Amino acid sequence: MKIDHIFAAANFNVPAKVDWARREAIYLLKIMEADPNLMLAERFGGDMSPAALESFFRRRERSEKVCHTLRYLLAFLSHVPAGAEVREEPVNPAEQFRNFIRFQADLLLEDDVRNAVFQETNHKGNERAGTVWDFQEQVIILNRKLRNMIAHEIDSVAGSISLQCRALEELCRFWFGVRNHDIRRTRRSDIFMYLLAQLVRERCWRVT
Repeated sequence: MKIDHIFAAANFNVPAKVDWARREAIYLLKIMEADPNLMLAERFGGDMSPAALESFFRRRERSEKVCHTLRYLLAFLSHVPAGAEVREEPVNPAEQFRNFIRFQADLLLEDDVRNAVFQETNHKGNERAGTVWDFQEQVIILNRKLRNMIAHEIDSVAGSISLQCRALEELCRFWFGVRNHDIRRTRRSDIFMYLLAQLVRERCWRVT
């Protein structure tokens, strides 16, 4: 069974299952937010080239953006802010959420990500294999589609959050496909972002 079917919101339509999803996502966040300096020391010892250092901090930035996205999803799962609440805050949470998702969508265009995805989906015997040009075009089209969804303006805060969740679901489904829906090889962060985005979107529907 495909991952997006296993983790469809319809399978988590009782409070106990929603609570399980929340607890698992919080646990995942704790793991991802573990001290990065420890990981750096374990992986590279005392010496590290400038290129390796740049790569490490780039990966760290990507991981932090995923953590921010998960935190917002967990917050919205508990409470979708109203327009009046947002106007009283120095930072608009819906806009920050939009920026985090835009960042993840734009990762599709980065060389190391594109190369990794191309290698994953175009090895011998894979029915999804194609030329590098086919692949490049597919990624560009997906990025453009996501950017258009993310940029679309909606007056209500709940409506805006719901639309960003739809874009995030689309992106997660892409990564599920890259991993051929093998749950053992799919990032847990993608699975829980996908599930929480659906649950938050359902909550937004009840608010609007």
